[in-house]
Amino acid sequence: MIFTAAGILSAAYYITMKMNRSKLHRIYRYLIDWLYPNICPCCNKHIAHDADFCESCKSSITRYTGSSAVSYTNGFAAFCVYDDFIRPAVLEFKKNDCGNTYYAFACGIDTAVKESVFCGDFDIIVPIPITDAKMSERGYNQTELIAKELRFLMEIPYNKVLIKVKDTSEQKSLKGVAERKANTEDVFAVSSKAGDIKGKRILLIDDVCTTGSTLASAAKVLKEAGAGKVYAASFAKTEKKQRDTSENNTGTLCSADQQD
Repeated sequence: MIFTAAGILSAAYYITMKMNRSKLHRIYRYLIDWLYPNICPCCNKHIAHDADFCESCKSSITRYTGSSAVSYTNGFAAFCVYDDFIRPAVLEFKKNDCGNTYYAFACGIDTAVKESVFCGDFDIIVPIPITDAKMSERGYNQTELIAKELRFLMEIPYNKVLIKVKDTSEQKSLKGVAERKANTEDVFAVSSKAGDIKGKRILLIDDVCTTGSTLASAAKVLKEAGAGKVYAASFAKTEKKQRDTSENNTGTLCSADQQD
């Protein structure tokens, strides 16, 4: 039997059209693992292509079991506590997009949302944006990378609905809820390229959450633009006792319209 290039391409196209994007992405992760072996975000140990963390590090991650509320949202969920163990991986992700971190964090958010009471059908995933200046400096938005992975895990499209219109100080450098809330006021807007979000059920995500001010500010803009419901989720969230000194913590779900 003679195989032509056109025949192989046609067969490949037929196969891909019959497969959903999630399955294709799993195949992609398997193949890319041969060139760039998957590593644990915490210890850099080589792990399976579909693993998020190595077993040792995964057992050391503290799941968030508290309760937090984020204003203007209909619910909140987070995966783990932002503590001394997970902090280095979170901070490194803000400086370096290599490795497995975005996939691992997406898996965490996926788990947290599925375990929450608001688990259900979402129309779109919306990542917290960064300014154009920060994008030019860093070269990527870590939350957007998480959203890109999460769309395959949850089989929901992601959309860069929001833009960040002014720069802010890092939340971890500010003291208290009042300063952090003021720091995030009027910093987000709906992009002209976002399309109609009226009535949409949105999953708003960030890598870490402290007081919830950033998520609340973004959710407020989405609600004012007509979003039906906005649910928020982060990979990590600070516990209450850490909020004055730390940047993030993971959590569980929060009720709607409560204050930070």
